[in-house]
Amino acid sequence: MDNPEPTRDSNGRFAPGNPGGPGRSRGRGYELLRAAQEAVTPEHMTAMMRRALRMALEGNLSAMRFVAERTLGRPADAPAAGEPLDVSLPKLVGIDDCLAAIDRVNDAMVRGAITVEVAKAFLDMIQVRVKAIEVKDLEQRLTALEESASAVDLGGRRRF
Repeated sequence: MDNPEPTRDSNGRFAPGNPGGPGRSRGRGYELLRAAQEAVTPEHMTAMMRRALRMALEGNLSAMRFVAERTLGRPADAPAAGEPLDVSLPKLVGIDDCLAAIDRVNDAMVRGAITVEVAKAFLDMIQVRVKAIEVKDLEQRLTALEESASAVDLGGRRRF
């Protein structure tokens, strides 16, 4: 038996010239699809679209959507509009406020007022605020230490 030309390259991808696989089998499903395609003519499709358009103009919402999707294409998925959440967080000024906010988010999640994903988003936001508070606190403490160090008189001599 002859060695056929390799169908895949060294990385496992299909080699140039390879059709990529056997394709759809020519079984019963293929025969039915082919018969349906042969039975429906362009005139049939035109008549169906005109009927759908007439129904859409008469107020049928499903027909409106059908005609719009077939003529304009399906709309891109729009981001979900923001809806009010049953969570009230305090203003995050200090660490105690952040702890209270975490408790409120946990309570809302447990009672089903918000999803786990929304709770995670809230907690991520609170975490960012906690880090900002910590950095601000460290900056204030460092400034205070620098001011107190500059006020200390070392008697003209510096020791290192």
